[in-house]
Amino acid sequence: MPFEKLLVVRALRPDRTTTALDNYIRKVMPNGDDFVDCDSTSNSKQILKSVYDDSTTTTPIYFILSAGVNPVEDVEYIAKSMGLDPKKMLHTIALGQGQDKFANDKLDAGHKEGFWVMLQNVHLMPRYLYELEKKLAAFAIEGSASNFRLFLTSEPSKEIPIGLLEKSIKLTNEPPAGLKDNLKRSFSFFKKEDIEEKESKIKTILFGLCYFHSVMCERRKFGTKGWNRHYPFSMGDLRDSSIVLQNYMDNN
Repeated sequence: MPFEKLLVVRALRPDRTTTALDNYIRKVMPNGDDFVDCDSTSNSKQILKSVYDDSTTTTPIYFILSAGVNPVEDVEYIAKSMGLDPKKMLHTIALGQGQDKFANDKLDAGHKEGFWVMLQNVHLMPRYLYELEKKLAAFAIEGSASNFRLFLTSEPSKEIPIGLLEKSIKLTNEPPAGLKDNLKRSFSFFKKEDIEEKESKIKTILFGLCYFHSVMCERRKFGTKGWNRHYPFSMGDLRDSSIVLQNYMDNN
């Protein structure tokens, strides 16, 4: 039975459980490929836009961070695409010692005035998150301004309250499994309009850059056989490489 095979993989090779789950969903569920590949051709901004459309004043958007990922740029992009000024609409606070008071003040103001609040690195203050959970419940009873949204970011942590996770829409940006899916994700990182406006030679080099980045993302899974030392290749590396490419081509 496919599920029994999945249990064996979970018991003997927990590092391969994600891949085994993908295969299980593809084979067992009707139209399973659609569930596994649902966002493989979308970039982070497109995914965030669809998530924002599904969010409400009582549903935080929770970013589970992977190495090199900074969602602030994507949130600012969504604000601009809606005709909003990110400097006025988005208020960010990096949590740490003594920052809970400032976070509460911003949340109260955002709840009443209807702007966005982003609390970064919430895993650094797990005790505050229980207070945050109660505050959000009070907001839900009172009723927030229609434009109010809460964004949370943290590294993976076992200390995040389950209740907060359950009421949030959770996003992460881990590279997919397999070279083909990595290549799709890398190429979809760039907007279609931006690629079509470039010269043919730049398009060719950009495709080669995406292929190289996909190989690097896949190779890092092999540990010491793939790398002499651990280095987490991320979409930030691809973004910066494309900027270097464009600058080089413009100057030559």
